[in-house]
Amino acid sequence: MKAVSQTKKLAHQKNIEQYELKANTLNEALVNRAAGRPDFLTFMDLKNRPTTVSAPEVLAGAKAVAQYLAVRGLEKDDKVVIMLPTGPNFAYVYFGILFAGGVPVPVSQPAGTNNLAKYLDNLTHIIQDCEAKYFITYEKIKVIAASLMNISNLVKGFIFDDEILANAVPAEQYRRLPEVNPDDLALIQYTSGTTGKPKGVMLSHRNLLHNIHGIGLASEMRPDDVGISWLPMYHDMGLIGGFLSTLYWGLTMVLMLPEAFIFRPFWWLENISRYRVTMGVAPNFGYHYCVTRIDNADVVRLDLSSWRLALNGAEPIDRSTLTKFLEKFRPCGLRDDIFLPVYGMAENSLAATFPSLLQTTVVRRFSRAKLEEQLLAVDSTSENSKEYIDLVSVGYPLVGQEIRIADEAGATLHEREVGEILVKSPSMTTGYYKNREASKQTLKGGWLHTGDMGFVLDGMLFISGRKKEMIIKRGKNIYPYDVERIASTVKGVRLGCCAAFDVHNEGQGTEDLVLVCETTEKSRDEMERIRKEIHAEVLARLGIAPDDIMLVPKGTIPKTTSGKTQRILCKKIYLEDNFLENKSRNMMVLARTFLMSHFHLFRRRFTR
Repeated sequence: MKAVSQTKKLAHQKNIEQYELKANTLNEALVNRAAGRPDFLTFMDLKNRPTTVSAPEVLAGAKAVAQYLAVRGLEKDDKVVIMLPTGPNFAYVYFGILFAGGVPVPVSQPAGTNNLAKYLDNLTHIIQDCEAKYFITYEKIKVIAASLMNISNLVKGFIFDDEILANAVPAEQYRRLPEVNPDDLALIQYTSGTTGKPKGVMLSHRNLLHNIHGIGLASEMRPDDVGISWLPMYHDMGLIGGFLSTLYWGLTMVLMLPEAFIFRPFWWLENISRYRVTMGVAPNFGYHYCVTRIDNADVVRLDLSSWRLALNGAEPIDRSTLTKFLEKFRPCGLRDDIFLPVYGMAENSLAATFPSLLQTTVVRRFSRAKLEEQLLAVDSTSENSKEYIDLVSVGYPLVGQEIRIADEAGATLHEREVGEILVKSPSMTTGYYKNREASKQTLKGGWLHTGDMGFVLDGMLFISGRKKEMIIKRGKNIYPYDVERIASTVKGVRLGCCAAFDVHNEGQGTEDLVLVCETTEKSRDEMERIRKEIHAEVLARLGIAPDDIMLVPKGTIPKTTSGKTQRILCKKIYLEDNFLENKSRNMMVLARTFLMSHFHLFRRRFTR
C-alpha cells in the first residue's frame, strides 16, 4: 500500500477554456438547425420500425403547436406539463411551448401499478406547484388524466396531442408570438422527491445552452456523428443529453422507446450497427442488462466498430460491468476505450464533469479501511476484496465549470480527502420553483451543494457516495451501493434492484444494516438460500454482515425516473412495514382511477 501524498494541492478544479455559444435560445438553435442540416431524428417504434423526422418538420410542428396554444390563451411564462412518450409529438410540443413563450414541465408516465399512489400524489404536487395552465398528454393516458380533474387550475386545461395536430390554426388567425430571451425559463425539471415532495429545478435557455455546448466540446461532437438513446425524452439525460445536444451540434439521432430496450435490448445494439452510430448514452444498468439479456448467438450479428463513445452516467459506475460489456462485445469490433463515465445533476442542467478523450476510463484501487474510517483515498495493491475498493473516475469540469471538495464547514479540502462535491457554473439553476428554503439549502455562496461525496485525485473527480445515504456502523462509513452491488451477484437477486440503508436499533444503541432485495423466486427453500448467500457474500467482502435481509417481489423497490434506487423512501416503507401492502393498495387506486376516467370521459371534460 502506498502512503498518502503529502501534497497540499487543494481539491478545486476550474475549466477556464474560452467558448462562444452557437445560439442565444433553444428556439434560435432549432431555427439554425432547420436552415442548415435538415436530416435529424429517427424514431423507432415498439417493433423497432423507423419513422424519420427532419429539423424543418420539427420547426413546422413546433410553430403549429405554438399558434394553437396562443389561441387557447397561453401567455408568456405560463407553465405547461407534458406527459408524452418518446416520439415526434414530444418534440413538436416541447418546442411549441417555447415558441409560444411558455415553460415546458415534462413528467414521467406511470410505470405500471406499483407505487401508483405515490406517483399520483407526486404528479398532483407537480401540477399544483408549477401552477400549470395546461396539461398536454395523449389518449391512452386518460386513466391518469381523470384522476387529476379536481385540480382547480386544470379543470379546463387538459389537451391531447392529437387534438392539437388535428386542429391547426389557419394562417389568417396566426398571432404574434412573444419574444424569447436567453434568461427566460426553458425547462422546469422536477426532481424525484426521494426525501419529500419533488422540487422544480428552474433552467433557462442560457443554462441549457451552456451545458449542451460543454457536452459537445468534451465529447468532440461532429456533424458526421450519429447518436442513439433509449432514455425517455421527459428526463434530463434523454431530453438534454440526447435530443437537445444533437439538435444543437448538428448530429442525426436515433431515439428508441425505453420499453423497447427493456423488451429487447438487442435492438439497441442492432440499431447501432444499422445506423452506424458513433455516440450512445445509458446508465450503468443498461450496459449490464445487455450483458445478461443478449444471447451469445445474436452477438455475431452485430458490427459495433462505428461506436466511438458510450457515455455512462445517472447511477454509480461499476468496473465489473464495463469489463463484462467489453469482453462480450469486443468480437463485434467494440473499442476498448469506448466508455466515458460522466457526472452531473438536474440542478446543473445535466453534466458537470467528463473524462479526457485521451484517457476515457480511469479506474483506481483504494484502501477500503482508509476510505471508510478516515475518509482518505489511499492507493492499494491488495487483491483481497475486503481490503480494497475500485472507483471509476468521472473526469474533469466541463468548459466554464468548476468543482471543489468541501468539509462540513464549507472549507476546501485537499486532494485525496473525501468531502461534499460542490459545483459552480453558468449551467447552474437559480433555484427551485416556489421553494426558497430548499434553494437556500442547496445554493450557498454561488456554489451548488450536490449532496454527493467524493474526492479529487490528479485533477480528476471520483464519486464515493451520497452524503445523506452513508451508513455508519462500528465506526465505519459503509457505502450503500457497495453493499447492493455485492448482493446483486447472488443468483436469484434482480440486478440493480437492491437497497441498503441503516436503521437505528434502540436496544443495541447502534445502527443496523438493512438490505432489501428484489427476487422472482417464490419457494421458501430458494429464498432462504438467497438470504444465506447474501449474508455470506457481504460478510466476506465487507467484514460486516447485514442485520436484516428482506426479499421482496419484482417492482417493489422505489426508483427515480432515471432508475436510481430511492433508498430513503425505501427505508421509510420498511419502517412503516408496508412493503407487502403496497401492491394491493396500488391496485385499489388504479381501479378507482379507472372508474373516475370513464365518468369524466362521458362528461367530455378532457378537451373542453
